[in-house]
Amino acid sequence: MTPTKPSQPWRLVVTTPGAPAYIKFRSKTAAYRAVQDHIERVGAGLSRATRITVEQWDVDTQRWTRYENAWVKGAS
Repeated sequence: MTPTKPSQPWRLVVTTPGAPAYIKFRSKTAAYRAVQDHIERVGAGLSRATRITVEQWDVDTQRWTRYENAWVKGAS
């Protein structure tokens, strides 16, 4: 069986005090645009996120891999 790439190979893991939320995207650009939007939501008090991680689907291993810790609450 040939490994395949999903139609949305990028995702955000938005960690909150309750549970993480997973949001998938078709492109890296769209994922990072969503990171910025989510940071603004935290600043406006509309989100309780404490960390945002960007992950990418790895076709070879058929699993999500961490691409970058994009944002951590309180970090400069």
